[in-house]
Amino acid sequence: MEKQTPTTAQPNQKSSAVPPLEAALVITATFFLTVIVGAVILLTIGDGPALVLGELIILIVPLGYLLMKRVNIKSYIGINLKPKFLLLGLALGVALLFLNIIVSEALTAIFGVSQAVTDSNSLLANLSTSTPGLIAVAASLTLAGVCEEFAFRGFLQNALTRRYSFLPALIVSSAVFGLFHFDPQLVYILAAMTSGLALGYINYRWNYVACATAHSTMNLLVLALLLLGL
Repeated sequence: MEKQTPTTAQPNQKSSAVPPLEAALVITATFFLTVIVGAVILLTIGDGPALVLGELIILIVPLGYLLMKRVNIKSYIGINLKPKFLLLGLALGVALLFLNIIVSEALTAIFGVSQAVTDSNSLLANLSTSTPGLIAVAASLTLAGVCEEFAFRGFLQNALTRRYSFLPALIVSSAVFGLFHFDPQLVYILAAMTSGLALGYINYRWNYVACATAHSTMNLLVLALLLLGL
């Protein structure tokens, strides 16, 4: 396989001008805005729209910051829509599914069944019993790949990598990604962190498009398994 130059190794571009502290503040603002606005949307227009709009909020805050700073977004995030990256993302999404299953089973054996995961799966299954609900669920899971990878890998991880190095940036961004999937029993957090480590490497090794495609593919495969009762 042809090795791609990591998208983070472009120090002379204006796209590198995102201070890590500002990136951290943007992600913190994203978290609180997602919680507050998501709760309002949930109470006013229901679960389906809340799932979709919640993912868009995760994208809007860092995107707005980059636009305000006049950063070259395509270069900074690493957006390359060549078909080979889309196909690579599809294949990696299947691999991530198996990783997710193995890690989730191991964590469940250690910590027990997670109520947060059970509630999440029940919500998705219940919404998917109607056509509009299924469309909303599928849209939100697809957008999760696009929006979450933009925020956590394309935005935060890249900012930290440019200031420090890849490994600490990978660990920190994956930990933050895990905390966004809060679970007092830790299962959801640790499973998300593990997926975040894999996705962070994909983003660094290839680019955002492969990473986002892999994430969305994994999510949709999880939904398919859920609906099949597997």
